[in-house]
Amino acid sequence: MPRICTPDFSGAGNDQGWTSRIWASADVFGQPVPLEVRRLRLDAGARARGVPLGGTEAFAYVIAGSGTAAASPATGGEQFTLGTESVLWLPACDQMSAHAGQDGLDLLVAEVTEPAGPRPRDEGTGSQASGGFQGGRPPGPALKVFAAAELPHLVSTRDTRDRLDLVTENVPVGARAIRADRIIYHPGDTAAAHYHTDCHHVFCVLGGSGLLYDGEQAHRLAAGDSALVGPGEVHWFENDRQEEFSFVEFWAPPPTETIWTVTGDRCTWAPAS
Repeated sequence: MPRICTPDFSGAGNDQGWTSRIWASADVFGQPVPLEVRRLRLDAGARARGVPLGGTEAFAYVIAGSGTAAASPATGGEQFTLGTESVLWLPACDQMSAHAGQDGLDLLVAEVTEPAGPRPRDEGTGSQASGGFQGGRPPGPALKVFAAAELPHLVSTRDTRDRLDLVTENVPVGARAIRADRIIYHPGDTAAAHYHTDCHHVFCVLGGSGLLYDGEQAHRLAAGDSALVGPGEVHWFENDRQEEFSFVEFWAPPPTETIWTVTGDRCTWAPAS
């Protein structure tokens, strides 16, 4: 059964114009999950310094607004420009800082909390990918920012869902322990029932409201909620409202196999035109 939480994002948090709240984690769900998701909200012009990271694979996704960000170590103070729906890849970093522009900054920061083993089989090929690491800091590219227009943008061939890949095999960062995308369900959209054999599937709802099914019952999710579906748990979503339902979804670690439970019904995607 899914574990659902509504974190408390209220309160000033500090007197410097920004807040930091945990959105998803093992503590939030009361269940093991090798991932922590934090939400940072900065007022216009505010600076958030010393936001802790674990030195593993991590990334920041801009929900809304604009600004700049930096991380340590190994960046030499370099500032990365952020815009709405941009992604900053943050491998092997101990902390980050962010500076909001004049429209403020709403930032999702996700990090792996367990080291990755061998990289799982690539989706669509079934072949074992090369690489992998045990403990220590992850290998691969250094910090890199991707504007929204540089990220893979896909549309569902099953309905009208819209997907933006944040950290996938199609985003060249060499991620081994995490996958993530932003997905929008338009009114009436539904996914095909499925489960993942060996990964935790985490959802952080950005906007709207929709239903998460677990094979037996429906669970209402709304903006600000987070949810966890464990390995082997059948699930799918439906937008039963007249507004967009959007969330960021994570796989930790990436699944080696996804099983579609209804013959002939599965989710497939094509590049957006």
